[in-house]
Amino acid sequence: MIKPIRVLIATAVLPGAALAVAALLEHAWAHRLPDPVATHWSSGPNGHTPLGAFTGVSLGLGVVAVLLLTTTALTALRRGRPLPRPTVGVGAGFAAMPAAVLLTVLLANLDVPDWHAARGGLTVVPFLLGAAVLGVVAALVGGLPSPPVRATTGERPTVGLRPGERAFWSGRAVNPGMLWALALIPVAIALVPAGLPWATGAWVAVVGLVVTALTYRLSASVDAKGVTIRFGLLGVPWRHLELDSIREAAARELSTFGDGGLGLRFNPVTGTTAYKVRGGPALALVLENGRTMLVSVDDPETGAGLVNDLLAQRITRID
Repeated sequence: MIKPIRVLIATAVLPGAALAVAALLEHAWAHRLPDPVATHWSSGPNGHTPLGAFTGVSLGLGVVAVLLLTTTALTALRRGRPLPRPTVGVGAGFAAMPAAVLLTVLLANLDVPDWHAARGGLTVVPFLLGAAVLGVVAALVGGLPSPPVRATTGERPTVGLRPGERAFWSGRAVNPGMLWALALIPVAIALVPAGLPWATGAWVAVVGLVVTALTYRLSASVDAKGVTIRFGLLGVPWRHLELDSIREAAARELSTFGDGGLGLRFNPVTGTTAYKVRGGPALALVLENGRTMLVSVDDPETGAGLVNDLLAQRITRID
């Protein structure tokens, strides 16, 4: 079992150390750097930013990312569902990326008379690779292997619904990591040498926020009319499945990046449609046409049991 100290090392200590190194080097090299410094390149330096402002924004983004990642990881651990390794690794690598960008800018501007004479910004590549390596280490230290997909069994779950009784079930799942990642990544990209201009980065950030609002949250409900699936804060897009179209229901365990990854995914080979915002428990619906619908929500056992009981009642009424 993952211990809190390991989670802290993976999500706070490792990316925090990268940020601390970048901050210490900026302080030590301040007298050897021009002000402003070159921060964007094409064939040569074509953009500049005051040294203090660039350092503050870079470190600030890194600190925010570390705090959000650590809070998310500890909350998941406290709830008994530690984050899987891919999530921890990507989060830690992203949190260290502002340090990589800052180090790139510092080296490119070191000991030059002014920002126009800055060296090329391609040194960002090894630093970003370093952030990726840090993410791999963090994943091994503070994450759990993604659980394998667990096949459904022949025994159908039930909630013991008796004839004439009515019941309603609702389950949901959220991925807070998607909120801060899609909101901060475009801004971080704008900081990368030879990256997006600030205005473009701002527009990408707005689009990222809209996409996140539409997809980071997933809910499913079951009643006598069938199963309704809704994405996002506004519940759009949504899909409704009549009971007549469902053969049986079960609970499954999904890996984070299995079945095509996160979001709305369709596998034309297996005929499986997956609504996913995270790995973990999921409601699995086997349809009458032979296809399978997967919905990553909490407490799928209860939802599957209610679907099966409602199906049994419908068959009884038909007979």
